[in-house]
Amino acid sequence: MHKLNSLETASVLDISGFELMHLRKQGSIAYEKRERTFFYSLPAGHSVLAHPIGKELLNWYKGKHDFLQPNDPIIESSTLALEELVSEILLPINRIFGKPEITYGFASFSLKNYIQKVSPSGTAPTLDQHSSHETNSVGKQICSRGGAACDFFVEGVATSDIVRFITQKLNYDRIYYYGNNRPLHVSIHLTEPLKHLQVMCESKNGRRYPGKKAFGGQAEILAEDL
Repeated sequence: MHKLNSLETASVLDISGFELMHLRKQGSIAYEKRERTFFYSLPAGHSVLAHPIGKELLNWYKGKHDFLQPNDPIIESSTLALEELVSEILLPINRIFGKPEITYGFASFSLKNYIQKVSPSGTAPTLDQHSSHETNSVGKQICSRGGAACDFFVEGVATSDIVRFITQKLNYDRIYYYGNNRPLHVSIHLTEPLKHLQVMCESKNGRRYPGKKAFGGQAEILAEDL
């Protein structure tokens, strides 16, 4: 069960900190105390995707693309994976570094199709995990890797510092690092996270190509050299 701090929980439930305190004292919400901080389990029927960062994960395309359909997950495992991405990657980053600015988040089947028509450069929907566990028109999973992914940056923070934090502290699946001044691609996996760090390089003509890579503990070492 994902645990959220007081501010995050109040944001998801759309209540004040004072109201949350009353719920806790009444025994109406499950919680645990770690040193001086309370962490809560969301009540049934509530999702961490209601947090502003969760909303941005779903609505990142607004203002970038003229796509007017909903961009909500249909497959239950997609919802679970997106919740995991928010709870286990994006919120911990928010606590330490500040708000992640999502440049590419979840892509439903319809949004994926739209992007492939109008702006396909640099995308790889069968590999990039942005469509999570969603399926295409014939019921085949769009990305066989499953999980969930997003690209983001934190204003004023070197991406390499975030990579070091993720590799040392968080249960990630894949990281693609494009440099300190570019968004970071990170994914999670619900059952078998690879903990794979891939450094991406750029040729003189602007073509991206894979450089060094590492897994697990070796990924932590590679991150130190970024």
